[in-house]
Amino acid sequence: MRTLQKTMLLELVYPTVETSLPLPPDLKKKPKLLWLDTGLVNYAAGVQSEIFGKDDISDAWRGRIAEHIVGQEFLAQTPSFLETRNFWVREEKNSQAEIDFIFKSRRYGIMPVEVKSGHNAHLKSLQLFMQQSPCTSAVRFWGQPKSIDTIELTSGKTFSLINLPYYYAGMVEKMMQDGFGINIRHHIRLPRDTIRIGRRRRTPQRHP
Repeated sequence: MRTLQKTMLLELVYPTVETSLPLPPDLKKKPKLLWLDTGLVNYAAGVQSEIFGKDDISDAWRGRIAEHIVGQEFLAQTPSFLETRNFWVREEKNSQAEIDFIFKSRRYGIMPVEVKSGHNAHLKSLQLFMQQSPCTSAVRFWGQPKSIDTIELTSGKTFSLINLPYYYAGMVEKMMQDGFGINIRHHIRLPRDTIRIGRRRRTPQRHP
């Protein structure tokens, strides 16, 4: 695999156990494979025809194709060949907690990213990460419209979960600069019309 990485056909994406900068990769843990082309992945896995009939790419190959496409977009945004991607795993023994990507911006710091589908997708790993991290916002890519949720953790900490359609994956750096087009502080303050759903709070989007 290291030979293929040298040919730039794929990238070995190693995990990190850190929740803030710097994010050193743990080279002893198993990496993910981020291929240059999703078509190569589909062909090697023999799932080409199944992809064509899907309304939501997160339904294909247990969501791995959607995750791979987001990773490709992150790769395309990288200005240097020396930069690599990371994902997060919990350091605890036998823990299965994992965040799909940790997006790194030289100007705006880090952003945890999950690639999930559906409003009711469990985000337990993300909650564990945010509990330990100074981050106040996270991104979920899915097949639904753009929206924002304010999540309250058991510790009392709240963070903004920014839900974005897959096609925004190539614009994360710019959207971080623009505040994702959403007044994040407004949602963290939890205005009166916030709907409380258990430990999860959702703020309705107002349209002019």
